[in-house]
Amino acid sequence: MSKEPSFLSPISNLVTAMSIDIDEAERRRIMMKMMMELMNKTQQKVAKRELTRDEIIQVIREITKGDRAGEIIDNALQLYGDTAVQVFKQLVELYLNGRLSELQDYELYQILERVGLHVPLRTRIRIVRHGREESIGTSGE
Repeated sequence: MSKEPSFLSPISNLVTAMSIDIDEAERRRIMMKMMMELMNKTQQKVAKRELTRDEIIQVIREITKGDRAGEIIDNALQLYGDTAVQVFKQLVELYLNGRLSELQDYELYQILERVGLHVPLRTRIRIVRHGREESIGTSGE
């Protein structure tokens, strides 16, 4: 019979406790790794699903802020159709991947201009005299 000396008993208990802690830590690490892989697969499935044209337009309307955003989007769609949708799709993918938070209307306008899609905006000149708005054609007399 090989019985360990009594002075080694605390050491053997410590080694046993450490191995249990190491095993538990290893199990947790493996579980975390498996959970991360599962989350990545789920995100990839969501990302792989193609967005429809209407979904792309809806998301671009939600992330674009400013007074002229709707006008810019509507005019781009009217003039350029699917080409504008492709640009919007790239912006939406950047948004969904967390690389883009929101767009101001002038930023969307600049992006469209830089890719070669000129989007004319309705320009209105207002003349205010003595607190009243006048059109250019009236003389005010």
